[in-house]
Amino acid sequence: MALLIAQELLLVAYREDGTAHGKGTELDMALGGALLVELALSGNVELAEKDVVAAGQRPVPAHPELAGALTAIATKPRRPKSWVQRLAKGARRRLLDDLVARNVLTEEGYRRLGVLPARRYPAVDPGPRQAIEARLRAVVIDGADPDERTAALASMLAAAGLERRVFPRDDRKLVKRRLKEIAEGDWAADAVRKAIRAAHAATMAAVSAANSAAASGS
Repeated sequence: MALLIAQELLLVAYREDGTAHGKGTELDMALGGALLVELALSGNVELAEKDVVAAGQRPVPAHPELAGALTAIATKPRRPKSWVQRLAKGARRRLLDDLVARNVLTEEGYRRLGVLPARRYPAVDPGPRQAIEARLRAVVIDGADPDERTAALASMLAAAGLERRVFPRDDRKLVKRRLKEIAEGDWAADAVRKAIRAAHAATMAAVSAANSAAASGS
C-alpha cells in the first residue's frame, strides 16, 4: 500500500534523529488537511456549496485512516475548517503507528530535557524520505510541473510551515512564492481543485485558530 500524503508529510516533518520539526499544532492541522485533500483527490469527497460532503461514486479507501474519515464525513456535511480540525485529532499517532508497523519508521523512548518521557521515530531507511524531498525539490526549486499528489503535498507543507525543514539553504522568498504558485495552480480537475483549495485555506485557518488559542491560554 502506498504512503498517504499525510504520511509523506510526516516523513519530511521529522528530523533524522526522529524528533518532529516545528510547531506540533501546525503539523497536526496540516495532517488533517492532508487527509481531506487525499479524499478529494480520490473523488471520495467534494465541495457542495460551502460544505465538504461524501461524493459516493468511488470505492471506500483501503487505508483505515481514510476510510474512517470518509465514514465521518458521510454522516454530516461540515465546513472544510471543521473537518480539518476533526480529522487532525489523534491522526499523528495513528499514522506514525502505521509507519512503524510497516517498518518505515522505528519507535524509541527517550527523556526530553532529562525529565519528560517522550517518543521519537527515526527512519529505518532514509530512502523514502529522501525520495519525497527529491520530488518536492524538483517542483519547488527546479520548476518541474507537479503531479497531483506532489502538488497536494507541497500545499500542505506550506500550511504546516515546514518549508525551512525541506529547503533550509534555499532562498526563502522564492520558496514561498513557488509554494503559493503550486497551491493556486491548475494541476487537478476543476471540482477536485476547488475542494483542495478549500482544504488548504481551511488548514491555514485552523492553524491560525489553534495558535491564537494557545497564545491566549499562555
